Amino acid sequence: MSVIPFGSFAWIPVLGILFPVFVIAVILGFVVLMRYLKYRERMLLVQRGVDPADLQPWSRTGRNGSTERQLRSGIITSLVGVALLIGLWTLGTGPWLLGGLIPLAVGIGELLTFVLTAPTRPEQGHHDNRDDDVGRTQD
Repeated sequence: MSVIPFGSFAWIPVLGILFPVFVIAVILGFVVLMRYLKYRERMLLVQRGVDPADLQPWSRTGRNGSTERQLRSGIITSLVGVALLIGLWTLGTGPWLLGGLIPLAVGIGELLTFVLTAPTRPEQGHHDNRDDDVGRTQD
């Protein structure tokens, strides 16, 4: 009986090792390509005299819309955590529940950050009429 070291199924372990490396390389290549394209876009905008921050109000440099985005992401992350927690709870209690508890805690943290860092807004129901009379003269 002869043993063929590189038989018909000998390539399966090689694929098992190379496939995850290939997937990671494709993902990293995509990330690098997207960063490069964003860089080229910014450089073309700067060459033409346009400030790239003006076109993206949600960028890190500006604060426009960031509180709404934080509220939205906090709600979505919390609800995903609740859904995972309920789904994993069917397996019983165990360490797998962390798959739902961690996103739930992150979402609650984002919501708390939104609430605690929100600027104080005047309440709409309690309007003081004394401010309206400041610039008026009585007839």
